[in-house]
Amino acid sequence: MDRISERTGHLVYVLEERTKEKYRLVSSQAFMRPVGGGIEWDVPLDRIRPVVQ
Repeated sequence: MDRISERTGHLVYVLEERTKEKYRLVSSQAFMRPVGGGIEWDVPLDRIRPVVQ
């Protein structure tokens, strides 16, 4: 679930950007797909939280 928009979906992919020199994490983006299908959306990974069903 996205904490701000409260949209729920399945985590499909995570894209991380890191520095070349020390391999530090610069940013991470999550790609989500709505339950039941629909258009994927992306959101910063730190805004995603698991949902217990």
